[in-house]
Amino acid sequence: MDGWKGKLIFLDLSKEKVKVEPLDRDFAQLFLGGRGFSSKLIFDLYDVSVEDPFSPENLVCICPGLLTGTLAPTSGRFEIGVARSPLTGLFCDGNAGGAFGPELRYAGYDGIVITGSSEKPVYLHVEDSHVELKDAGHLWGKDVWDTTDILRSELGDEEFKVLTIGPAGENRDATCAVLCDYTRAVAGGGVGAVLGAKKLKAIAVRGTGEISLADPSEFEAVAVELHEAIRKAPFYRQLSRYGTPILVSIFSHLGALPSYDWQTGVFKEADKISGETLVSKYSVKSKACFGCPIHCSHFYLVREGEYAGTMGEGPEYEALGGFGSRCGVSNMPALLYINNLCNRLGLDVIQASSSIGLAMHLWQDKILGLEDTGGLSLEWGNHQAIIELLKQMASRKGFGEILADGALKAARKIARIKGLPEEKLEYYVIHTKGYAHSNVELRGSKGIALAYGVATRGGDHLRGHATQERYASLGLYKKPEDWVMVGVPLEIAKAWYERNALDPKSPTGKALLVIYNENLFAVADALGICKFATSWQNLPFGPEYMAKLVTAATGIKYDWRKILECGERIYNVEKALQVRYGCRRTHDYVPQRFFKEPLPEGPRKGEVLKREEYDRMLDEYYEARGWTKEGIPTREKLESLRLKEVSDDLERRGIL
Repeated sequence: MDGWKGKLIFLDLSKEKVKVEPLDRDFAQLFLGGRGFSSKLIFDLYDVSVEDPFSPENLVCICPGLLTGTLAPTSGRFEIGVARSPLTGLFCDGNAGGAFGPELRYAGYDGIVITGSSEKPVYLHVEDSHVELKDAGHLWGKDVWDTTDILRSELGDEEFKVLTIGPAGENRDATCAVLCDYTRAVAGGGVGAVLGAKKLKAIAVRGTGEISLADPSEFEAVAVELHEAIRKAPFYRQLSRYGTPILVSIFSHLGALPSYDWQTGVFKEADKISGETLVSKYSVKSKACFGCPIHCSHFYLVREGEYAGTMGEGPEYEALGGFGSRCGVSNMPALLYINNLCNRLGLDVIQASSSIGLAMHLWQDKILGLEDTGGLSLEWGNHQAIIELLKQMASRKGFGEILADGALKAARKIARIKGLPEEKLEYYVIHTKGYAHSNVELRGSKGIALAYGVATRGGDHLRGHATQERYASLGLYKKPEDWVMVGVPLEIAKAWYERNALDPKSPTGKALLVIYNENLFAVADALGICKFATSWQNLPFGPEYMAKLVTAATGIKYDWRKILECGERIYNVEKALQVRYGCRRTHDYVPQRFFKEPLPEGPRKGEVLKREEYDRMLDEYYEARGWTKEGIPTREKLESLRLKEVSDDLERRGIL
């Protein structure tokens, strides 16, 4: 099979059985790989009557993309999906770069499907055609970095790529992550906790094979052209030099840097935790994922002070914003230490910082006190307390045990302990579908707000975040033709202007923006390429380049419309998954605070979402998607996407 490796590993931990099965070609053409494979495999194989995320029947899929490991720029990514998230109780997934995904492809596989639970800790050893479960008793309790080093040493090859959970996953912390290459985190709604319950500590992969392409010469020519186009793009240098930490300065300038648990968009000491400060004072060199010309990450070193000697890779904006402005911390060395700690313990910086930010907010409002926190003082900016709470969360001890279930469940538990109505503390939590939001201010950006509300895994920036309205408001793009430079098909861009979709203060046309991004992002995740290379970050890896590369890889003709249709198909499968769990219109709203609390200061003072406008956007979105007013995909829509089996399943369940 040109393009695909043609094999899937099925791992049953209860039976200690490994089976390699052929990949169905028709399935591959429809879903491409990565997120497409993961989401559809979960839909097909999981029994939704199993409600316990720690049941042996819970299902985990690990899938690199169709382009992962090729010459295509930024092609180092892979997807992990989980049928039941311990954070949300719903389907969830996550995505990471690094080199694990390419190595799995070189070993000969398009994915790993994991079921069952082992009685003892184990790890999976994959070395080309050799696939074997091995004892991991000596690794249990080790952190991510030590586990990676031990396995590479034991297996006698530093080129092994290791995907592992840390203590947080072992202890079933719902805010945990799974990591590869020491620092590349898959934060899929606590999937690491599911692996911990299954007693699967790690997967170590070594591959020496090749990826067969239908037209290698054409593929190379397109890939080289795209590499050059990325490096020539106007915004390449800024993203390459500063990475995502540059967002601290950008959002601060806009008055849209979530601070003090979303109470304001202004953090007066933002310059101390900015990308500019990171690069000028702490960065030693740039770092890149596999095949990436952007190299947006950094290797950092703290040379003096309380955290002297701290060194590691990153941090991303979400660590600086989540533990920084949102928790009132302006100490960059402390944030770098916290970033390392999360990587070693195996914690998701978004969900973990959301739990801690909530606790600090409740402390501010005198709902929590020393008697509740075990003597920890949770004033804004107390980075020592944050470090202690992270350790407690990963080990499920002390007050941290409450926070380890995620912000929403923590709020409910604290309410019960304090004898308060649960809805009173639920109001504090910035989440959608139980998934705490990433660090993006939604008040004043209506399209971005809609994207967070309707995101299939819960409110975050990686499903359909409509950055285009923000770029247009800054005057970066004046007419439809300007968007072609960043890979947006002209036909799509013209429709945005016809509907006035790019005005962030107007509710009209937002469905067009959000759906384009959702479909594009689904394809990016299915191909195993980074969204940073797309129009989302002003770079040109759009659906037309995707179509050329997929055609050259597989020998099957794709154009940009067919590529986006693949994304639409994946998104509808995910929506059908969540509908099977009971998700309806009420689950597609952003938090109440964004409708009730205007921003109190700064350039965006007074901005707030209006419920009636959001309702209209949601109606428009459902109609454009071909779904009912309750957000349920119709049989007509599903069958148009060659998903008859999905519509039949929903009908059998009485949903259609």
